[in-house]
Amino acid sequence: MQFNINFNYKKKEPLFQNLTLEIPDGEISVLCGHNGAGKTTLLKIISGVLPGSQTIDNAWFVPAQGGLIRHFSLQDHVKILGGTPNELYDEAFELFGAETFYKKRIAKLSTGQIVMAGLLVAFASQREFLLLDEPYSSLDPTNAENLKTLLQKRKGTTILTSHDLFLTCETSKNIQFLKHGKIVWKNEQNEITVDELKNAYKEFA
Repeated sequence: MQFNINFNYKKKEPLFQNLTLEIPDGEISVLCGHNGAGKTTLLKIISGVLPGSQTIDNAWFVPAQGGLIRHFSLQDHVKILGGTPNELYDEAFELFGAETFYKKRIAKLSTGQIVMAGLLVAFASQREFLLLDEPYSSLDPTNAENLKTLLQKRKGTTILTSHDLFLTCETSKNIQFLKHGKIVWKNEQNEITVDELKNAYKEFA
């Protein structure tokens, strides 16, 4: 899948001008880059949250804060969505220990629980494309590992952003760096170590 993206915020210079982004179908891709590189905006454009030159249908975007309504519970969100229980959702529910917060209002949850709730809603949606903004950043090491396992089992295309280079290496070999509105580096190796990724990040990102 290839995107050619143009976008600018009102009365500002273009953030993306003829940005070409290539994403393999049915796999996980990771976008890395410094704060302010445009990673979150790019996911919002692709998902249709922001108006852009190219979006995809059947996508679900999970922002870094979970993207849920604070006075509703996870149970409420799944009911409103009309999501159908599925194997991935059930496994995530168990791994995340969601039984302990399933019926609580989002406003009463910890930051990590909010993110896990947002991910569970995304899995319940059964959308083909998942766009996840910094999903690892608020999770403890155990649940970050659980999420990595779940994403690798998932059928469909996933694009996520991450600052954690170690988890990035463990999650996927499809890694790209975004800088100044352009893709400035792309992993071409079948395998890449965290040290190799760190060196590439220092040089290109």
